This record gives sequence, C-alpha cells and structure tokens, in this order.
Amino acid sequence: MADPKYTSREHRLSAAQIEVLSQKSIHAKGTAYCPYSNFHVGAAFLTSDDVYVTGANVENASYPVTICAERVALSKAVVCLLSSSPSLRISQPSLRR
Repeated sequence: MADPKYTSREHRLSAAQIEVLSQKSIHAKGTAYCPYSNFHVGAAFLTSDDVYVTGANVENASYPVTICAERVALSKAVVCLLSSSPSLRISQPSLRR
C-alpha cells in the first residue's frame, strides 16, 4: 500500500497511481543485471501522457559503463519519444546493518 504522505496535491498523483508506480518499480528490480554487486534496483515513472516507464540497473565489469535504473528508464523514455516525468519511484533492497 502506498504511503499516504506521498499522495498530497504536491505530487498531483492519486494513491492508485503511486501504488502502480511502486509495483512497477519492484517488478523492474527483478530485471536488473548486477552480477558484481548483486544489488538489484528498479525505477518507474509516470509521464504527463500517463505512460508508465520502467528501468533497472545494468552493471558492467568496466565500472564507468554501469548504468543506474533511473537512467535506464529515462533513456527508454527518450528513445520512445515520451514527455518528461512528473513522478519517479525507486525500488531497491532494504539495507540491513
């Protein structure tokens, strides 16, 4: 369930939209390619055209070539000629200390 504090007019998203963004970012996390860190990250955003775009981190042995989930999602949107995003959700493993 979406956290109610993020459903304010400030974000202009409904609780249902936030829940869909959260679920899509969790699903995207499952597509991450991270054989070196094993740190799966997924991102999802909703464009002003009501299109959901997702991405996941992609690692490479050459560290500078590694790309984060947010950049993958934004690159995907640019390639598909979508508009800018009003909202972004990120899903990553919980860090335990």
